[in-house]
Amino acid sequence: MTSALIALIITIIVVGIVLYIVTLLLDMLPMDAQFKQIAKVLIILVAVLIVIVKALPLLGVAGLG
Repeated sequence: MTSALIALIITIIVVGIVLYIVTLLLDMLPMDAQFKQIAKVLIILVAVLIVIVKALPLLGVAGLG
């Protein structure tokens, strides 16, 4: 149980760092503000889904991975 929680925390940290870097790179692109906002929402949605899929086995729900 403890190792699973540590793995979840590491996953959250890695996903957060990747999310931060991708968001910074997205801000550098010359795009319309509406497209940037939609892209940021989609990126955050994917990051949250990755964390949820990793957390489901800890809650006793059969996850995807």
